[in-house]
Amino acid sequence: MELSYDESQIIGNWKAVAWNDITNKTTIDADVSFQFDNDGRYIGTYGDQAEKGKFWIAGSNLHTVENGKAEKKVKIEKLENDTLIFGMNRMGNLEEIVLVKE
Repeated sequence: MELSYDESQIIGNWKAVAWNDITNKTTIDADVSFQFDNDGRYIGTYGDQAEKGKFWIAGSNLHTVENGKAEKKVKIEKLENDTLIFGMNRMGNLEEIVLVKE
């Protein structure tokens, strides 16, 4: 049975503590954080870049639509209390990013 989450579980500020490229068995060194708000809006920062838009959760997937851009989807592998793990496929490479609630 596939896990299902809802938006209330993700509200808050999250900071990446690990980002692993599973395909290439490497670690990605990047300053990443997310802010998910009650109004369905989010801000994602990656180094000195930021993206803003709307988000929602369907089943075990987080959907985001950056302002003026196309929808993206990532798999929520784990979402419990202060730990959030995303599973991603980026350009054919499987990646996992581990975030902790601030």
